[in-house]
Amino acid sequence: MRRMTGKYLYILVGLALAWLLAIGCAAGSASGTPTSPEITANGTPESTTQAAAPPATSPAPDGGNAAASASPQREFTRATPAAPPIAIAAASEKRDSLADSSLAYIRELAEGLGARESATEQELKAAEYLMARFTELGYSPELQEFEQKSQTASLAINVPEGIEVGEIRASPLGGSTAGEVSGALVFAGLAGAGDVPYEGLNGKVALVERGETTFRSKVDRVTAAGAVAAVVFNNRPGGFRGTLGEGSKIPVLAIPQEAGNRLRKLMAETTVEMTVSVEETAELSRNVIAELPGTGEGVVVVGAHCDTVPDVIGANDNASGTGVLLTLAGDLAGRPFPFTLRFMAFGSEETGLNGSRHYVDALSGEELNEIKAMVNLDVVGSGEDLRVTGDRWLTNRVSEAAARDGTAVTVSRGLRGGSSDHASFRDAWVPVIFFHADDTSRIHTPDDTMESINPSLLGDTASLVLDLLESLDDLRAGPG
Repeated sequence: MRRMTGKYLYILVGLALAWLLAIGCAAGSASGTPTSPEITANGTPESTTQAAAPPATSPAPDGGNAAASASPQREFTRATPAAPPIAIAAASEKRDSLADSSLAYIRELAEGLGARESATEQELKAAEYLMARFTELGYSPELQEFEQKSQTASLAINVPEGIEVGEIRASPLGGSTAGEVSGALVFAGLAGAGDVPYEGLNGKVALVERGETTFRSKVDRVTAAGAVAAVVFNNRPGGFRGTLGEGSKIPVLAIPQEAGNRLRKLMAETTVEMTVSVEETAELSRNVIAELPGTGEGVVVVGAHCDTVPDVIGANDNASGTGVLLTLAGDLAGRPFPFTLRFMAFGSEETGLNGSRHYVDALSGEELNEIKAMVNLDVVGSGEDLRVTGDRWLTNRVSEAAARDGTAVTVSRGLRGGSSDHASFRDAWVPVIFFHADDTSRIHTPDDTMESINPSLLGDTASLVLDLLESLDDLRAGPG
């Protein structure tokens, strides 16, 4: 065949391109539709059909413990679910039903039973209530009793005759040493660097205001200055319960704000001598355990503590978690799972995670190895946003479910300055996930009432826990 010259080749190629362009334009005009999707104001394609929300990018799972694997906070905002409208409506109705059920239980616990102070008759009534509810739901619950060391505190004031002091209720801060000491009462402000009197506190009882620095820091400072005891008064109305973490070298008491102000006024008028006493006794507490047997091996624990600090009804801390726990038990009753579900209401969490620690410590090595994950529900009822903390392979699954459902969730590092019952399991190398909400401003105060409860948080929590449990068919205790 003879090769064409360059001139004729260019002419033929040009004619072919013109013909193809004409055909394309005609086809576009005939269809009456744009050749590319319109772009909305947020830069995403507009479509006549509902598009699936893009999956959230999750941190790489590492299967470590909660302290090591908790990722930096990331928000998962409401997204458009990929499900059809009927499925969306059904999911919303289900979430509302879970919220209503949880709210009813919370009201019975907080307003019906009231304060449920650790290792008291109040806590026992709460345990009996839970036993009855689990039984009504078709379970055969067990009461696990245990002894814990408990402290009581008192103070006596010696002032000149004729001066009225009134009764002052005191409680020991967690970690306080036991003993009885006496000394003159001296105000040490917030026990900051410039608050301790120049002459020191040798042989004195330090009156300290709560706030700005940790209890540990305050007590260490007045102890170093020579104080024989410390009395911390609240910086808001009412009493409080706190902890020092590690043990102190001196007795440390907590009193209400009103009592602290009264003592300060009294000190301005006369010398106040005070005797401080912290006594240690053995108290009986209890856990409530209900099981849903599985078809295979392995156990998943879903837990919440049922006790409160003294004189606080604890709607958020932690009737909220306990209410969701009962709702989950009711929703899952009779459903087959490839693993055993163990619902647990822990006692004496507020005095040092004593209920969960006793449970874990009492397990044999084999029993502990059977537990493949622990889901903890604490302070899930107040605020606007739900948060999760724990092993990444668990938080990843919750984050992915939240993104699909359009539920707002933050993966966080946990509560600042506090812990909860998941820590007892994490310390025994059990994978954990901790559900909590963003507003803890009212816990351990008389303001922790039903008015602070946000029902949508309850429905979101219960729905996400159900999603998580259904995703654990293989119980992979690691990345995946």
